[in-house]
Amino acid sequence: MKIITAKTKISELIKENSQSVEAIASIAKPLEKLKNPILRKIMASRVTIAEAAKMGGAKVEDFKRVLAPLGFVFEGMESPKEETSHEPRPGWLQNAPKEDIDFYDVRPIIDDGADPLKEILHRFKEVPNGKILCVVNNFVPTPLIHLLKQQKAEDSFVENISDKEFHTYFLKKKKEEEPASETADSKVIMHDAAHFDEVLSRFEEGQLTKIDVRELEMPGPMQAILGELETLPAGNALYIDHKRIPVYLLEELAEKDFEVHIHNIEEGNVRMLIFYKK
Repeated sequence: MKIITAKTKISELIKENSQSVEAIASIAKPLEKLKNPILRKIMASRVTIAEAAKMGGAKVEDFKRVLAPLGFVFEGMESPKEETSHEPRPGWLQNAPKEDIDFYDVRPIIDDGADPLKEILHRFKEVPNGKILCVVNNFVPTPLIHLLKQQKAEDSFVENISDKEFHTYFLKKKKEEEPASETADSKVIMHDAAHFDEVLSRFEEGQLTKIDVRELEMPGPMQAILGELETLPAGNALYIDHKRIPVYLLEELAEKDFEVHIHNIEEGNVRMLIFYKK
């Protein structure tokens, strides 16, 4: 028996009982993403039961219904108040001219059974610094909020238009005084074969986690790599076989405390090694 609350992370449920994946996925269609191992690794460690309920347009009580038969016991049953319905718009959104907001409705993409993450990341990259991207969806995209805040989103705000329409606004950071490329260049090192192998030799076999993302469709490689880095122990390294130098990933890691070593062997064959800076 495991005591859980609305603030319990989905990853804790899965760790306790793997059958919770199917149980949660049965609640609502948006939650079926948990069946995808890559998306599950990205979502589960970031999202609580309350946040997952928002994503699926469900209630915490729905989670109790499907998880109780698996031995989970809820402490505090009430669904948290919906913060997005009555919270006033922040100043940066209230004062923003309509032409400063790029509205992107991803519902047709999701209805076709596709994942809009790649398109959203590209759209956000194209938004000018200090301007706003608004993602229109039929649920609260909690993992996306976490992901963009780790990148160049200065702030976000969710507006509940109706039960099936949510507007999530992302304010892109204004250009920093110091070029971000200087930070990135100091952490990303290109090597020939000999120098790459020299760095690789610093790690014993037991200190290496190896993944091959060459066969994954976008944005699978980035999601898989970020998922592995979330649990990478200090002193260990992630070894990656990739088919290209992942520009979006390097931007994502630019503000994090990682070293990235790359050996670009040939078209379609790139070796990477990522570990915490000492």
